[in-house]
Amino acid sequence: MELLASHAVLSEGDDEQSCTQQVLHYFETTSLVCYDKIVVDEVLRAASEPGFNAALETEIERNRRTLERFVSELGTTGFETRTDLLSLDQGYHSKVLHIIAHFLDGFIGIDSAFYNLVDDSHWVPEETGRRIAETPDRFSLLFLKCYSLTPREASLLHA
Repeated sequence: MELLASHAVLSEGDDEQSCTQQVLHYFETTSLVCYDKIVVDEVLRAASEPGFNAALETEIERNRRTLERFVSELGTTGFETRTDLLSLDQGYHSKVLHIIAHFLDGFIGIDSAFYNLVDDSHWVPEETGRRIAETPDRFSLLFLKCYSLTPREASLLHA
């Protein structure tokens, strides 16, 4: 098996076990990403745990950098305005636009460093940030290692 992706996933629940079960159930049932094996590498159980907020910010920043990279890549096509959508060729560049849209609309992909399962988002809305601060023991940040036979075989098997 090859490591295909790593994700940090924010979840909310009564305890670490329920948060972990939520995350694993999500990955078992979503059709957005398919992995042959998922390993929970680390769990930061509560926002009051040392390193929780720093880890959360680091993972959100990784998403921002990834999104910026895709936007920059789309810019190499000459894409500047909304009207440029009309002339964007199907193929690799339209796929880049598709990935950008997923980051903005909350669909997880293998490029997602951080995923907020609470809000189905790649970010943490202000309201959720307040809830984390008010009830830190309800939130967990799970770090996952996601494996597939090989990326090519995985896409053939799960298409």
